Amino acid sequence: MSEIPGTTGDVVWQSSPPGSIYDYIRVASFSIGADGLIEQWSRRAAGLFGMAADEAIGRDPVEAFMPAELRSDGHRRVGEILDGKEWTGLVPFRMPGESGAHGLAEVYVMPSETADGERAALCIVVDVRALRRIETDLAASQAIFGQSPFGFVLFGTDFTVVRANQRFATVFGGAADDHRGRTVDDYLPGPEAERLAATLKRVLETGESVTDLQLVGPTPGGTGRRHWSMNLYRVHSGAGRPV
Repeated sequence: MSEIPGTTGDVVWQSSPPGSIYDYIRVASFSIGADGLIEQWSRRAAGLFGMAADEAIGRDPVEAFMPAELRSDGHRRVGEILDGKEWTGLVPFRMPGESGAHGLAEVYVMPSETADGERAALCIVVDVRALRRIETDLAASQAIFGQSPFGFVLFGTDFTVVRANQRFATVFGGAADDHRGRTVDDYLPGPEAERLAATLKRVLETGESVTDLQLVGPTPGGTGRRHWSMNLYRVHSGAGRPV
């Protein structure tokens, strides 16, 4: 839920844009009734567990998804949850069918009640392996961005600086975080700033990279002039949305 700029301040509901964080971490939900059987099954649960709603509803989630050696403990946990105890933990699961594929989920289960006052539970599930892949990718990008001998700066779709690395900050002064929110006008004189802004806009709109863009600007903190060579690339989310 968010407020749309330019409105009178009314709060409206919006669908998440493509590339939402939930497309990466794979969060799913389902609910179980007082009998411990699945009552509601989200589309994301169908995608994560590989089972459609018409197959899942009415089934015992422990029997359907947990390995045989863990089912006894799983049934005990479900009983405790339906007695009003919250629970969270890591649970290995298997895909139904002949493939035998396995996964690892972090499960958060909250006791709830039905309209008739019967005990039930809501289950939130996160695909841990997908989360670990994101953490690995993030660590790799942090290493490249942070340790590069070249200056890196990331502009948002509003053409303000979202992030700069330490090398860029060393050249232009201040700490890396000080550059957040700045625009090309903060680094280059009028004509060169306009040329860079126009090129950034073209790269964002077309997706076509620009290499070795030559710019001339003042030496940071001095009166001399310096020549800069810039390579510009559009960055995408996993869903293909420019970021």
